[in-house]
Order: sequence, then structure tokens, then C-alpha cells
Amino acid sequence: MAHGEAGLTLRVARILAPVTALGPGRRVVLWVQGCAIGCIGCASVDTWDPNGGRDLTVDEVAATLAEQIRSGELDGLTITGGEPTSQPDAVATVVGQVRKLVGPVDVLVFSGRPYAAARRSAPRLVSMADCVVAGPFRQDLPAAGRLVASSNQTVHYRSAAVRDRYERWTAVSSPGLEVTVDQGAVFLVGIPQRGELDEFAGRLHERGVDLGEVSWRP
Repeated sequence: MAHGEAGLTLRVARILAPVTALGPGRRVVLWVQGCAIGCIGCASVDTWDPNGGRDLTVDEVAATLAEQIRSGELDGLTITGGEPTSQPDAVATVVGQVRKLVGPVDVLVFSGRPYAAARRSAPRLVSMADCVVAGPFRQDLPAAGRLVASSNQTVHYRSAAVRDRYERWTAVSSPGLEVTVDQGAVFLVGIPQRGELDEFAGRLHERGVDLGEVSWRP
């Protein structure tokens, strides 16, 4: 990643929209590339390799996200990965630019670091987020709601109004995963329950559809 905002780049895995399973409303989701945490059972193992994905300037990423928000009349931006707090300056700059381009937009950040560590690694990004879901995924613990993949993870809101908005969304009973197709690739997006991804692959196999490369296997 380049240093200095003039040439700042972000390593990106993918951008998908519209998504309704990762935060209130219809959203655009940015998956950053690169994660050294490596939680066992992670659903996005394909985003771990720091040399995977592609390098884009922060201007390119912000312009793409803003266009998705405008053209799709989306309600928010979700940032996950990979580990967003490992590219703190670039991700925070993208958030700031998106808000300059489209105005106030709800920002949700997922970090595999505990909240205190995420704040140390990315203080500007954490302060800009409306909601931060923090902590490593543990496959031995159950999910705890639509945003929490394992019960050790914590959710932090910028304000009481944000908390109310998210809690109204999490109270709605609906599927935790959705299918999105982008440029010929099929993505399952959301917070999977334990074993749900392999069950999905098994059900497809029963119907004569075998998955090739998948994001949750090394």
C-alpha cells in the first residue's frame, strides 16, 4: 500500500451491491483484501492473502462506492474483509470521500480484532463508523444475532439513534444469507450459522450442482 494520501491505494477483494444481509437497509459492501488474523472457520478465507485481490486508488474505490449508492438508492456502506483495520488510512480516507460525494451515509465496519485493538490500529476509521462489530470469529461459539458470527464478538454504536436503527433491523426475522451474482460469480453474503455453508454446498450437490472454488475453504 502506498504512503501519503496523494497516492494512497487500497487492496480490494470485491465490491457487491445491493446487499441486505449485512446491516440495515440496502447497502454496498466492500471486502478489503488481506488478513493476518486467520480465524478458523472464517467464511472468507479467500480474502486472507495480502497479495490477492487488486490494488485500487482510494479515489477509484470511493467513486465506485458512491456511484453504487447513488444509482441503487442504497442506505449504507458495510466494510469487511479481510481486515479493514490493517489498511486504516486507506479505508478511513475512502469513507470520508464517499461521504463527501453522497452526503451522510451509514457505515458499518467488521473487524476481527477486539474493539480496543481495532481502535488502536485504526482510530480514525473506528471514530467514523456508525457501527463496529469487533472480535475474532470462534467457530466453537454460537452466532448471537444477525451481525454477530460468534458470541464473543461485540457491537459498538456511535449513538443511541444508531443503536435503535440497528436493533430494529436485527429484530426482524429473515434469512441471514442472500445470493448475489456479479460478473458470472455467485456469492453467498451474510453471517452464516455453523455448518450452513457446507450444508448449502451439499444441497446443491444433491441437485447435480457441484461448487468449484469457494471462499470458505483454503
